[in-house]
Amino acid sequence: MPTPHDRFPKILPSLRTPPAPAGLTAAPGGGSSEVMVTWDPLPARARIRSYRVYRQKGTGTWWLLAVVTPDALGLLVAGKLGVVDAPDYWPWPSGADASAERCYAVSAVSDDGLEGP
Repeated sequence: MPTPHDRFPKILPSLRTPPAPAGLTAAPGGGSSEVMVTWDPLPARARIRSYRVYRQKGTGTWWLLAVVTPDALGLLVAGKLGVVDAPDYWPWPSGADASAERCYAVSAVSDDGLEGP
């Protein structure tokens, strides 16, 4: 016996969160204690709208540092996407040493607006 789902065509595409970007690196990005964060773009078939870059600001606290679109491919490093993070003196000074270790995470956001890990 058919179910109600069998009688109606599938209208929406399968909504899935995109995979996590690979190749994440953080390296000195120039003067003033800057850090250049880069990663490999996901393939076009992943249908990515943007990438969100987070920086850890304490135990369990992550701040959205930047939103990067695929148009930025290769602006910092050929074949990669990325941002340059400067010490946070303003607008929310953490009081931390600008040369202290920093932790970053990058997630992808699909064309459907779903954010991956």
